[in-house]
Amino acid sequence: MAEIKFKLPNTIRVKLNTSCQYKCKFCHQEGDVESGDINHFELASALKFLKDDLEIKRVHFTGGEPTLYGDFINILENCKQNNLDCALTTNGQFDINKLPELIKAGLGSINFSLHAMDVYSFLKTQNFNGQIKEASAWANDCLQRTLQNIIIANTMLPTKVNCVVGSEFISSEEVLHFCIKNNLKLRLLNSLELGKEAVDNIERLIKKNDATMDGHEVTFLSSSHRLDYKIGSYEFGVKCIRSFYLQSICQDCDLRKQGKCLECFYGLRLEGSPLKVRLCLSKNEKPFVQSFDEFIKSKEYQEIKDIYNSVKNYLCHDAS
Repeated sequence: MAEIKFKLPNTIRVKLNTSCQYKCKFCHQEGDVESGDINHFELASALKFLKDDLEIKRVHFTGGEPTLYGDFINILENCKQNNLDCALTTNGQFDINKLPELIKAGLGSINFSLHAMDVYSFLKTQNFNGQIKEASAWANDCLQRTLQNIIIANTMLPTKVNCVVGSEFISSEEVLHFCIKNNLKLRLLNSLELGKEAVDNIERLIKKNDATMDGHEVTFLSSSHRLDYKIGSYEFGVKCIRSFYLQSICQDCDLRKQGKCLECFYGLRLEGSPLKVRLCLSKNEKPFVQSFDEFIKSKEYQEIKDIYNSVKNYLCHDAS
């Protein structure tokens, strides 16, 4: 039987910007395509507060494409000064020669989004309106740059590949084999909008490659959990969504009642300027999105703190 591990939600997602070189069909832009760039100074203050009040230990930077954010180095340095671990999800189109500077500033790990290994499959993931000849040349350049950057980054810091599985699993299987060949960590994610179709394709991929479940990690206070699999000695993960809801915002939600909720309650996201806290991927009004100052005084934050402290006390008591 696979071992089940439980962990506290010590990571917060920070959306730095909305700018990106890609137009992936499944990208949800962390809930808002128009949130814009985050305010560096407001973010620094908010992270310090959450570190002290909610024991946040890790910051995961997303976007858009985070490496396009102008003050990224300053933000990393500030996190490092406050003993916060930093992770990044990137499309891999940045100048790899800048990676040592990011590491020195405080970047501790990096995730590359890689959803296909060939030009045609890559273009199927994009909302591309150009000529096919132009599109093919662009797609080939993008793929080659990402693949090269993944290999180089893996020699410099902990590196992982994220692959979204959609309406077919052949592209994801090719990414899996690339990761096996290069001994790269891999995490498969289902396209949220495709729902069961994407989940079924992940299961087909697992069955076809004779993968066996080796572990299960559940994050408290979050809908996120991960199933770990093995193919021989190679290990990879599958990110899943479970039915966890924050009652203060989810109890009377129409999307939940209609069975259309994509993510349940995943966790805290910071975005925009003025700085906002996002509690829901699908809704942009209050209380699902609040200013940071409003949020830390809200019933939603109190519920989060109450659950966190209860779980922490339980785990500490169990460990003793």
